[in-house]
Amino acid sequence: MVDVVSNIHFFNAFLILASGTITGIWGLILFFMKKQTINRYWRYALIFTAVVGALQALLGISLVLLNQKPGSGTGLYYLHYVYGGIVALAIPVAVTYATGGKHPRRDLLIFSIVSLVLVAAALRALTTGL
Repeated sequence: MVDVVSNIHFFNAFLILASGTITGIWGLILFFMKKQTINRYWRYALIFTAVVGALQALLGISLVLLNQKPGSGTGLYYLHYVYGGIVALAIPVAVTYATGGKHPRRDLLIFSIVSLVLVAAALRALTTGL
């Protein structure tokens, strides 16, 4: 059971890296193209990234409940939890800064930057968890 959850947690990290990178870069391209509306498919990609990040957090919490520690369980392994928390909370926190569609270009920029920050945090979480 622990091995299955651990493997899903590991491979899901790559899904976060891919979806966050695609969403962030795609959003910045849309922003610099001066799009006045948010692309529906980009919004789906953002939602997918948020869901995958939340799933990663649930998998990580389940591993903690199963008495597992990231990496070797020594040194600065607790930073894995910090970076994991950033991944899980990045997009929900960005929602508080967004305008809810009143200023779509600003929302696009906020969510694109947050997606790239999410990727950076996921990459750091991956490196501290190995």
